[in-house]
Amino acid sequence: MSFLYSLFLELLYPTSLCALLLVAAAVFRKRQKLSRVCFWAAFAVLMVCGNGWLVDGMTRHLEWQYLPPSHVPEADCIVILSGGSMGQTPPRPTIEVGEAGDRVLYGACLYRQGKAPRIICTGNVATGGFAARPISEDMADFLEMLGVPKAAIITETKSGNTHEHAKNLYPVLRERGFTNVLLVTSARHMPRAIGTFRRLCPGIKFVPAPTDFRETVEIPRPWYNSITALIPTPKHLSDFSKVMHEYLGAAYYKARGWM
Repeated sequence: MSFLYSLFLELLYPTSLCALLLVAAAVFRKRQKLSRVCFWAAFAVLMVCGNGWLVDGMTRHLEWQYLPPSHVPEADCIVILSGGSMGQTPPRPTIEVGEAGDRVLYGACLYRQGKAPRIICTGNVATGGFAARPISEDMADFLEMLGVPKAAIITETKSGNTHEHAKNLYPVLRERGFTNVLLVTSARHMPRAIGTFRRLCPGIKFVPAPTDFRETVEIPRPWYNSITALIPTPKHLSDFSKVMHEYLGAAYYKARGWM
């Protein structure tokens, strides 16, 4: 089921959908009306999904649902959901992080601020992928590089998605008596994550601790930025794919009763 869901998402990404529509236009070239519909549909997908205004608005709607509190409360532990860390696979000299690597950085920051005495890293290899070891172990090593003592880190190595994070961590949290948890993940992912954890982990209070914000407070920009935002650049299409993943993921999770 997870494989089919992932495949479905891949086919719905703007670039994939455009490619499919253009292939359909070529296949049905003898049926001119249908071919033209497919061609212009591909053009419409490109222009709409590559619209920076639309992408920014959709992203802000997700990210600003759970803004960081002015004072982060103390908790029993910090849970960091996997994402953004890349293992020490040659020729990488060490563990590296991407955009979502802010999750590990922020988790370490909260620990150093004394917000919780323990950190839980959760995550196996991403769905359908292969790696030398679980992502959570790479996250744990990176936390140690940031000065978090090994004794303060707990790893959960079987979860491959948000639903499994919550399902597999619930017994861990109950066993250790953790009832107040700071949940760290990307701001764009937080609505689905917090909804899932609160639904599948009854009796435990989860406090959103979002990071990795793409949409921030407006700053003055050149006037032509508003015009260039209409151009379907690779970045706009990539950002739309990411935000679309969250909207579709939330709909799927709600349909399954997971949030």
